[in-house]
Amino acid sequence: MLVSSKELLDAEKATGRAIPAYNVYNLETIEAVFRIAKARESPVIVSFGESYLKHADFATIRAIVEARSLEHPYPVCLHLDHCKKIEHIRAAIAAGFSSVMFDGSALPLGENIALSREVVSLARAAGISVEGELGGMNPESGEEPADAAQLRYTQVADVEEYVSKAGVDSLAVSVGNAHGLYKDKPHLNMERIAEISRVAGIPLVLHGSSGIPTAQIAKAITLGIAKINVNTELAIAAASAAKTVLDAKRSARFEELALAAVDAMVAAADPYLAVCRNPRQFLAG
Repeated sequence: MLVSSKELLDAEKATGRAIPAYNVYNLETIEAVFRIAKARESPVIVSFGESYLKHADFATIRAIVEARSLEHPYPVCLHLDHCKKIEHIRAAIAAGFSSVMFDGSALPLGENIALSREVVSLARAAGISVEGELGGMNPESGEEPADAAQLRYTQVADVEEYVSKAGVDSLAVSVGNAHGLYKDKPHLNMERIAEISRVAGIPLVLHGSSGIPTAQIAKAITLGIAKINVNTELAIAAASAAKTVLDAKRSARFEELALAAVDAMVAAADPYLAVCRNPRQFLAG
């Protein structure tokens, strides 16, 4: 049975730990996520974004994840990531997703609150949880390396009003993180994370965790980040592994590439799960 992200994140926040949400869009990515979660004896959030509907539909992803969750001895959440369209949220809920994210971060605060409340109402009726977002990051495609100047930090003054009026269960924040690759070494604003956590009172979410130094992720977790999103590093590792197979064997078949890609994604996913489960082990100094 799939569980809500609220159930997982509230528990992680209370123990000073976090849980990774790995993006998936086909069987191979889902297989990699379950392999690393089982190896680390950990619950996991399987995250399927609105932008991935060109790869698979909600019902197909839900069926695969549910089938694999039956063999996984730890809690599993199926989460809809970065969704801007209410009709897609309705469709994901109908398909059996156990958590959804409404991304109204580009909207004026009042409009973001109003639409987030609508999503919360839909989700509550289905018994699932909702993630909201404040602040501005680069597009979630992450196709171009992120520049810190592009980012619009989450304003502490907006957080209390948004959380109290929208009623979301977790909050994605912009604190120096970005989607995709970084042009320079990222620097998370730890003071801002601590301030937001104090005001919000709910688990915080760090999108764009690929490429952030482990010590920074660890510190952010101790300050209130309860979920980290990982996509780019796994996708690049998979593509690189497939290319290595092709370079070595021009006649390689697709299934050989797929197996190599899964192994590479498992290896890339492991450090993120390790720091989430024991962040204090990775703190600098």
